[in-house]
Amino acid sequence: MAYFNNAFFKTFVASSADVAGGVSTAALTAGQLGLVVDSNWETIAVPGGVVPANSLAYLVQGSFYTKDSIGNNPGHGGYKESVKSKGINPKYISRVWEVDARAASQATASLSLGAECTPCGTTQFMRMDVKGSPALRFLNHNAYAIGDSANICCADGQEFLDPALVLATEAAMILENALIKPFVSEPSGGGIVVSVTDAAGAVVSTTYTIAQAMGTAASGNYTPSLTPNAAAATVSATVSFVGAYVDTKFGNCSFDTRDHYNAEPVEIIASILDETGNPCNDCGTATRTPGSMEQTQGEEVVRALILSERYRQSPYNQGNADSARIREVEMSDELLGAVDRSAVYKAYYVQHVVPRFNNPSSTFDNDQYVYQIFVKDTDTAAKTAVEAILAKLVVLANGAGNNIAVETNLYW
Repeated sequence: MAYFNNAFFKTFVASSADVAGGVSTAALTAGQLGLVVDSNWETIAVPGGVVPANSLAYLVQGSFYTKDSIGNNPGHGGYKESVKSKGINPKYISRVWEVDARAASQATASLSLGAECTPCGTTQFMRMDVKGSPALRFLNHNAYAIGDSANICCADGQEFLDPALVLATEAAMILENALIKPFVSEPSGGGIVVSVTDAAGAVVSTTYTIAQAMGTAASGNYTPSLTPNAAAATVSATVSFVGAYVDTKFGNCSFDTRDHYNAEPVEIIASILDETGNPCNDCGTATRTPGSMEQTQGEEVVRALILSERYRQSPYNQGNADSARIREVEMSDELLGAVDRSAVYKAYYVQHVVPRFNNPSSTFDNDQYVYQIFVKDTDTAAKTAVEAILAKLVVLANGAGNNIAVETNLYW
């Protein structure tokens, strides 16, 4: 059994990559990645470059620091020294893979009512539940609110209320609730879809905002039907909601790696209740879709980069009243500036081992390393160049007797 069977991680954040070859490690610009051999410490061309026999390959990136020393103590090349991986023997590359970026998606919930779901003389109730990390952090418990149609009156002789008016009234009450408002909103294109079916079965659907369905908008108001169940014009309606929680966060000046960042979408659930408060399964149809968070968001990337730099003994001061000033002196701000915290990144990984040939006690196993390379998902040129470098590593590995391929379309 290995004494330490986990991989050591090292992080690179690439803004470009050299694939032409012939660039020395000292000439790599900030954030520029290259595949370097230790025979001359220059990048090799990709894909045609050759790693000389008995040489090791290195992933090398230009330093993000603009000055070479702090306190005039350059030591071991100073802070502008390029960031290097361990020596990679292609024979010992075990895995290369990618993690695709993923954009966030909003949770949705909707309720549909038919023409005869809202008889006069009864009150409809809609319940909205909000669950997930955002609600728990806000309230220490899940949130819910109930809207009703008690204030809608029927005209003389009217048998059923217009379902669009009922849903809009209930939805407006819920969205005005102080516990629900931070997490749920009406879709931007309008939250009420009214469908009118004629005697021949033809359906005409129109989208209204909640205010228009209630008749309180400045223009475009909906006119409720007094006979929503008429065979010549049967009215049904659907109301929709979207999860709309936006987390608060600090800027780079006061950034702290211990700050919370949202990694779980809010979950919203809409349902119909009867007059006793029990779920009503035969008077409406409820649907919902879960949301998803951004994959490899910048908040994760900047923390991984700072951690990797701390392993290199690069300073990052936080938690003190003057931390922002100290970070400016120690150039830690340049690490923060290297990552767009509001963006999503594509991640690339290379895993290899450095074997221990002299291990008589069997106390230690081979040292295993994983290099994670983050590239902003919108930077097509940088992604293409990094992918070429990874493909080159795969070719080198397979040329040394391995049988691997770049694993794609993976997620954390």
